[in-house]
Amino acid sequence: MGNLDGKVALITGAGGMKGIGRACAMKLASRGADIAISDFKREPKDLPPQEIKAQWRSIDSVAEEVEALGRRCFKVWCDLTDAAQIEDMVSRAVGHYGHIDILVNNARAIIGRDRVPITELREEVWQRFLAINTTAVYLNTKFVGKSMIEKGKGGRIINIASDASKRAKPMTAAYTTSKFAVIGLTQASALDLAPHRITVNAVCPGSVNTDRLNYWEEAQAKTQGVSLEEFRARIVADAGKAVPLGRIAEPEDVAKLVAFLASEDAAFITGQAYNVNGGTLFH
Repeated sequence: MGNLDGKVALITGAGGMKGIGRACAMKLASRGADIAISDFKREPKDLPPQEIKAQWRSIDSVAEEVEALGRRCFKVWCDLTDAAQIEDMVSRAVGHYGHIDILVNNARAIIGRDRVPITELREEVWQRFLAINTTAVYLNTKFVGKSMIEKGKGGRIINIASDASKRAKPMTAAYTTSKFAVIGLTQASALDLAPHRITVNAVCPGSVNTDRLNYWEEAQAKTQGVSLEEFRARIVADAGKAVPLGRIAEPEDVAKLVAFLASEDAAFITGQAYNVNGGTLFH
């Protein structure tokens, strides 16, 4: 079926209807991998309008799509702010399949409440971004890395970072700090795990058309008296004008690079951070 036959991939934050996690699950499954997916059970108020209208069921819906491709899919609900739940998630996925060969650290905190100057940033918001965007990546890498070492067959760890991992913007202190840390973690983990033939790389998307809920966008739409879908369409169109290739990324653009880094073709690549941004940032 593809170059990932016999492999198992664990993907966090994979429940969004237009998310990078779902796109990665589908791409890796199409290449032959069996999939384990996780996400956090979100309240209806934290769901994008499109998911509500479509009666989307998070990882349950994604699992059905993966299985329609003829691959197996194991689902785990997990709160990534809880270390015990992360360890249990990894243990259950390994117990189900016997091994994990590919880890995609994709989940991120819902942005928007961090969109304030540093002097107004609440500590609980700061801590939540670090917990989900950084500490959870460390814990997943730790627990999956241990399992990969025990199996002795190498592995691939791919962290979804951001162009905010390389360049800050105003009013993004929590998000930017948490994503800068992912690059440092990627490099350090790559060195620690290299003797075990486990590669660790990061993918750094620019703006991506995911429709994931954004509290700032929600507030702006309400202030302007328009629907969230209408406001977001404006944001996507305006952002696309600033991209040399003429549009922002789709989740599949990111998933294609993830699939390459998960393959044997990328066996000699580790500790790197690759941009997927249409030419808006070059380092």
